[in-house]
Amino acid sequence: MNHFKISGLSKFLVGLIAGAVIFSGSAVAVNRYISDNTPEGGYLLCANNKTKAVTFPNKMSCPSGTTSLDMGALALVEGAEGPEGPAGPAGPAGPAGVSSGGKVYWTTNVNPIDIVADGTINSTSTMVKKIMMTLKSSDIPSGYYRLTGHIFGLWADSANVGSLVQCYFQSSTDYDANGSQQWGRASTERKSWNNVDINVLGDWSSSAVNTMYLICRTSGTLKGLQVEVDLETSTLAGKVTSAPGS
Repeated sequence: MNHFKISGLSKFLVGLIAGAVIFSGSAVAVNRYISDNTPEGGYLLCANNKTKAVTFPNKMSCPSGTTSLDMGALALVEGAEGPEGPAGPAGPAGPAGVSSGGKVYWTTNVNPIDIVADGTINSTSTMVKKIMMTLKSSDIPSGYYRLTGHIFGLWADSANVGSLVQCYFQSSTDYDANGSQQWGRASTERKSWNNVDINVLGDWSSSAVNTMYLICRTSGTLKGLQVEVDLETSTLAGKVTSAPGS
């Protein structure tokens, strides 16, 4: 009997399927073949009823004592890949995303700032006050802004434990009149460490208030203060955070 080797993918698939059929006990004799012993049509294999060995007779019949296995279905597996179809039309554009915030402007001081206090101050009204940053409406588009002021630096060694520093936003009009209207005031005391780190939050209508100050006042000497102010455009009208002076 003439034996024929099947190489490549055909060999793998034929062996895999034939083994599964033989050892699962579901081999079926085929009386009418749909295969034609070609890669396109499939192959006829013969399984020995005693040894279970599978052979390829290279003809369309099996000898006695064997069971015919028609592997014609493999032609579908080994068929040539067809040409790629044309790309489908592009889907519709999704909805525009919602912005989480407006344009941000920011400014920082060029040189470090010191605030000198003699350490004998015991009330907020006598604390040494200094303008840390000046915001002018002429420098930005007219509108409403959320303000974030960040002040950081060090207490001087001469500052007493318990010394207090307060920072806040205030309009130039209130500042010049020694008014009590303050926005977003935040404070910290001198502890056993020297660092100072304060964040001040506020709102500003640049169309209603021409000049806004970021101010700090202290009862102990501060040195090397760095300042950064962020302005984020907002749809909220008016100021939302206030702290009356004392």
